[in-house]
Amino acid sequence: MKYIVGLGNPGLEYENTKHNIGFEVVKTIAEEEGVAITKEIHSSLSGKGRAEGEPIVLFLPQTYMNLSGKAVAGLFREEIKDIDDLMVICDDINLKLGRIRLRRRGSAGGHNGLDSIITALGRNDFTRLRIGIATDIHKGDITNYVLTPFKRKDRKHAEKAVELAKDAVLYWIRNGSEKTMARFNNRNVGTS
Repeated sequence: MKYIVGLGNPGLEYENTKHNIGFEVVKTIAEEEGVAITKEIHSSLSGKGRAEGEPIVLFLPQTYMNLSGKAVAGLFREEIKDIDDLMVICDDINLKLGRIRLRRRGSAGGHNGLDSIITALGRNDFTRLRIGIATDIHKGDITNYVLTPFKRKDRKHAEKAVELAKDAVLYWIRNGSEKTMARFNNRNVGTS
């Protein structure tokens, strides 16, 4: 069983924000694979199904980004038997829009959702897929930037980044982290 966690904030006011791109990837997988994300468990919405011939659980924490660890820790404590079966998908302000980066371990890199998960699990050796959301030079409060939607001119690239991330997740399900990193870490959607 593979557990795929998309990070974001619940509520309509956050639905199309940059910070919710992890939610968008998981929802795209759910739509394509016919998985209903409706069960409430571990402060999250979840759904079970299959992708690439393998059983999966899709997971959208409803705790708000900064408390994502509470939801993921519950999932890990009660359901996940092997940390290698967990993937967390999130935005990354340090990656240019259109780039994705998969890692098997590492720091939070300034991402509050990842920091919350690392703290709650007491470990950092889980697979994470970061999706670049940087579109220009950021000055001032980054919180305002990540909590706003993409500008119209960037939305097409964001949609392509979600598709690229979705493809990476599906590839990971069958092939694991190492092969997925080799295949996807240097790809982007050709933003200019």
